[in-house]
Amino acid sequence: MLVKKKSLDEFENKLLKDGYFIFRQAFNKSEMQKMIGRLEKIISGEISIAGRRFQEETKSGLYEEVEKIKLGYKGPDAFYRKISDLEYDYLFLKMIQSEWIRLICEKFVGEKTSIMRMTMMDKPPQRGTILPWHQDVSKSWPTLTQPKLAIWFCLDKTSPETGSLEILPGSHHNGVIGNGHMISDDNAKKFSNSQKLIIESDPGDVVFFNTKLLHRSGVNKTTNHRRAINVILLPGEVMHLKSKNFYPVLFGDKELIPEKVKNLKKIPNLNINEY
Repeated sequence: MLVKKKSLDEFENKLLKDGYFIFRQAFNKSEMQKMIGRLEKIISGEISIAGRRFQEETKSGLYEEVEKIKLGYKGPDAFYRKISDLEYDYLFLKMIQSEWIRLICEKFVGEKTSIMRMTMMDKPPQRGTILPWHQDVSKSWPTLTQPKLAIWFCLDKTSPETGSLEILPGSHHNGVIGNGHMISDDNAKKFSNSQKLIIESDPGDVVFFNTKLLHRSGVNKTTNHRRAINVILLPGEVMHLKSKNFYPVLFGDKELIPEKVKNLKKIPNLNINEY
């Protein structure tokens, strides 16, 4: 088995102390190639489904100019900053429901795990948006239950030059800062005094982190893409208080089933906005 009790104990100690852990080479080479191929087919338009949300990259690289994510496919040559709703893609769902991820979620999220989002985030060659320090929680999000665990992994090798994930280890001990999510300039200055760590990883390495952990990313200075998959997870069955719809269940009773997702003609309209 890929995940053993000793591994879970080590991950737990690291998660409690530093707010994150890295599972090296969790996905094998074949699995990574399948995900890359699938993503390329989505971008080319060979694979499409009604209702998938795409967000284009900014020209300036400034986060302030990022528009709310919009419905619609802009063609194969567009630079997509985000491609959402990957939990409703057969292959990506199957990968994120790998048995070793199930065991990790049972340990650190709970018996039932819901999924707030599964998104591809790209920093195109010589481009990318500067993502400020933030948490993956917010008191203003219309849900009684806050996200608990995030998953982040790259389809490409990462380095400080690619605009990789940057974290402040241990910052999750501060709890929800202010209102959560995008923190104020004052709080950013206060908490950025901690020792910043830039995550360097190879394809197949998977980062798990507490959603209260402060993190950010810069621009991509290389000639290659920096494509990452981000998954935000909620404990239990969680209702969106405005739409009265429930987030899809990843693990547990009523969980998404890849074979059923494969036959979808349209992304389910949950009336849940992207944050």
